[in-house]
Amino acid sequence: MAHPVSAFQAAYISIEVLIALVSVPGNILVIWAVKMNQALRDATFFFIVSLAVADVAVGALVIPLAIIIDIGPQTEFYSCLMVACPVLILTESSILALLAIAVDRYLRVKIPVR
Repeated sequence: MAHPVSAFQAAYISIEVLIALVSVPGNILVIWAVKMNQALRDATFFFIVSLAVADVAVGALVIPLAIIIDIGPQTEFYSCLMVACPVLILTESSILALLAIAVDRYLRVKIPVR
């Protein structure tokens, strides 16, 4: 039997859905812009595309799984693990893409192109 959703959970779910609805099309536009514009074919922009792909995965897959985890249906341990692992892996891939962009920007400033 499902338990009722509290006001806090409803607000959390609404914010998560809003983030997903904004982030997925926005990141698809970033990918499309880099694909269409020849001037953006640079290593830095490939890191940005990597971040955009990771964020599309977060918006399309992780947010619905996070909502399922938050609502909290009672499941077996391995079922819960199967839901939680993609959340952690895809979120971590987004963070690592941000790290790659930061390192790239640092190296571009520290070691200028001659």
